[in-house]
Amino acid sequence: MLLNFARHKFFWFLDGLKGSKIKNQLIEIKLGVEQPNSTQAQQLKDKYIQQLLSHAVASTSFYKTYTDYTELSNFPVIRKTIIQDNFEAFQSRIFKNENNFKVSTSGSTGVPFFLFQNKNKRHRNHADAVYFYNQSNFKIGNRLYELEVWRDHNKKGKFKSWIQNIVQFDISRLTDQRIITFFKLLKNNKQSKTILGFASALEMIAQYLERHNLLFKDLKINSIIANSEYLNSYTKTTLGKHLNTTILSRYSSEEIGIIAQQTLYNPDKFIINHASYQVELLNLENDLPAKQGELGRIVVTDLFNYAMPIIRYDTGDIAKLEKDSNGITYFTQIEGRKMDLIYDTKGNLLSSFVVYTKFYKYYSLLKQYQFIQQDAKEYEVKLNLQESTFPFENQLIADIKLDFGEDAVVHITYVDEIPALSSGKRRKVINNYNG
Repeated sequence: MLLNFARHKFFWFLDGLKGSKIKNQLIEIKLGVEQPNSTQAQQLKDKYIQQLLSHAVASTSFYKTYTDYTELSNFPVIRKTIIQDNFEAFQSRIFKNENNFKVSTSGSTGVPFFLFQNKNKRHRNHADAVYFYNQSNFKIGNRLYELEVWRDHNKKGKFKSWIQNIVQFDISRLTDQRIITFFKLLKNNKQSKTILGFASALEMIAQYLERHNLLFKDLKINSIIANSEYLNSYTKTTLGKHLNTTILSRYSSEEIGIIAQQTLYNPDKFIINHASYQVELLNLENDLPAKQGELGRIVVTDLFNYAMPIIRYDTGDIAKLEKDSNGITYFTQIEGRKMDLIYDTKGNLLSSFVVYTKFYKYYSLLKQYQFIQQDAKEYEVKLNLQESTFPFENQLIADIKLDFGEDAVVHITYVDEIPALSSGKRRKVINNYNG
């Protein structure tokens, strides 16, 4: 489409006028992500790490006591609460009075959290986005549908949406009628398009398509990218089948940026953004490195935020790490937050994947579900039904006991709605037991 081509050219023309800040960083990102073990990439990353650490020690109150550091591991692992409680101490005095950008998130806990980012960090984030969009067969200027909760604080104006060719589709209440409206938009637009949206919204769309046995082969959807939440295998497979496209998962956060993403070339691996972050996977119980193939905590050092240096930030999420044949690390799976890990009746840690698989066979009967561990051996399942009855209650309880223990006490609660967090995200698995 000629207009999309013009949009693409205009984007890069503007970037050129501003000194090619995004284009130049894109070259670095491609090198760092695709060849992170090359001499050139390692030297560049080492330089960025040392520059960031020196800057943090010299210009922030929080890090000034770490003047004798020799490497990254000398710095403490920090969490969101530490930043919140010491907000002023994390701000660089060099950048404090600059024209920084405020980024905020309600997080999966619903607790508001924000940071400041300097201009170069924003350019880097934009370049990261361009790179990973390219890996999803999306080109700047093409139509992008963003499925999120849109409000005044985050919604783009009409002109900006038009010039960027973005449709911001609100998913606050994703009813069947709302899903029908969404597909009318897709069918009425003949451009090549990409969809970016919350995984829970995509799951509800997949359920609708399967329930009504709808197959769309000609919507020209290049790819669909799930973000903000865990993408389960049901949604990935079902949506891909019904819409004739590839479903990818992105791991990112508002306060940091894109940390890892599946790509069309590696649709089942989370390719880590080694270029913009130093990513560690640490043991669940201590700050030592986790073993390959075992669950660990994702800890990220942001190499480009100088306004508020974020070093060894525990994202609260857990994952498994592997290496490919070239020695490049990637995530095989990324699960939810560590605080929502669940345990069987003997106290053994279970993957949230175990929970999701319990419900796949009942998706045609469910609007929503939620699994809650209330005590050491007590579990609650909340079901929001399509119809008035659920004839498989005993079967579901027996299936849960297979993995959680025959002595598990399982309660089924029927509800009319499982509300989303203020961010629009939905927690499928919750642990209210702190033992």
